[in-house]
Amino acid sequence: MDCFHWEMKKYNSLFIFSSCNWTCMHLTLQWPGSFCIGINNKTICKIPQTVQYWTIHGLWPIRTGHCCDCWPIYHSHLEEIEPELAKLWPSFIKGKHFFYFWKDEWIKHGTCAGCVETMGSPFLYFQAAVKLRKLFDIDNILESSGIKTSCEVSYKLDDIRGVLTPVLGQIYDLQCVTDSKGREAWIQLKIHLFRNQTLGCPKQEQEQKFDLLAWSNSTGHPCPKNSTIFYVPINYENPHEPCN
Repeated sequence: MDCFHWEMKKYNSLFIFSSCNWTCMHLTLQWPGSFCIGINNKTICKIPQTVQYWTIHGLWPIRTGHCCDCWPIYHSHLEEIEPELAKLWPSFIKGKHFFYFWKDEWIKHGTCAGCVETMGSPFLYFQAAVKLRKLFDIDNILESSGIKTSCEVSYKLDDIRGVLTPVLGQIYDLQCVTDSKGREAWIQLKIHLFRNQTLGCPKQEQEQKFDLLAWSNSTGHPCPKNSTIFYVPINYENPHEPCN
């Protein structure tokens, strides 16, 4: 075997080890009503009129290493499920075509998930995320339990968890952003899954490192236990100040 092929084999082996050495992943859902609150540049955020429900932010394997940017994704890979992706996994940044959002998520996270057979291609990875989003119908869960969007009514963290825990188990995370009036607005829900896409994967040391990196690039934070939380409505005209 010549030097070039030996080096490529060694590189592929290192990638497979580092990208597949994970146990848990997050299905991260985001609430569009709060999304623009956390964006510093208020001119770039827009919520499409068709969006009225929780959307997908990503399906993220919890790992400490870097995923591979050498596994390409093309628009044609996703054409079959593009209508569902556009509905359930839209971008809220003006001028950014949905595909480029999906491409970023594939490069950052999907290539690490790709070592699992059920997510072993761009199409399978995004299909898995769509299926999980449909399985965990957060909108109906909240609506049927009386938790509705409002700028006047807020909820205790325990009240929200009391609704979600029977469906998601004990292990999940609620994340908030603070608006200009000091309100804690619920923005994300991280559902903890094993790599076989079942619930209940426990938090691990590598997840703590992953979250530290994620929060260093985010304006959000864990929803506080000592103050109430607002589940704000979607304001299409003024998305960065939904309650003002």
